[in-house]
Amino acid sequence: MQKRICNLLLISTFFCAIETRAQMFVGVEAGANRNYFLSNTADKPFFDYQPSYGYSVGASVRYTFPKLSSWFGGIQVVPTFIQKNYRIQRTGDYSPQYQQTTNSYLHLPVMAQFRFGGHINKTQTLHGILNLGGYAAYWMSGHVKGTALSPFDGDTYQSFDTKYQFDNTKDNRVELGAVAGIGLQYALLDKYVLSVEYRYTPSLTDQQKAYQDDQTPTDRIHYFQRPKPVRHYRSKTNYCHRKISY
Repeated sequence: MQKRICNLLLISTFFCAIETRAQMFVGVEAGANRNYFLSNTADKPFFDYQPSYGYSVGASVRYTFPKLSSWFGGIQVVPTFIQKNYRIQRTGDYSPQYQQTTNSYLHLPVMAQFRFGGHINKTQTLHGILNLGGYAAYWMSGHVKGTALSPFDGDTYQSFDTKYQFDNTKDNRVELGAVAGIGLQYALLDKYVLSVEYRYTPSLTDQQKAYQDDQTPTDRIHYFQRPKPVRHYRSKTNYCHRKISY
């Protein structure tokens, strides 16, 4: 069963140049994202994985090489704090039950930038930009809340709201993925730069480890049955964001 995180971000970045042999721009970026948890749920009837919104904020460093072609915008590195959230909604007779998952990651994309367009006048430029690269991320923390069927009364629902407890045997907290972004970049005096970018970051790794040979493809969204956090047994998956069990 595959579980991969696909993240769509709208990013705004402001740079200020520092003069060096290879001109370096240092800035900040922030934006909103919409995260998709992709999983094969054929064995999970009445489970609907839904996307959720989050945010990101980071520091951006871009090295440019003026002697190279004008279409090459340089190499950009962006240490970022990012949320990758999703919701699991039960359907049919189970529709009162849901789980909202909030995940926090430390994200490090490294991208090559390509530019198209040119000068507005002697002091201003406007380029279309294409960023391509990859990223590494570390799953820092998680939080889950929602509504589940009471284990004491099958006709009653209870709410839960708790910190996610990691299991080093099963949770894969290191994530690797690709980055592709497209946007516009405005520069003033070739020193101050403002850009707006739409970025796509699919994960290429599994969020759950293959911790046993005969594990069955179950998720680990451990609620929907109990109002308190309970460790469930999961199995081999391929990932796009977190897990479920029932």
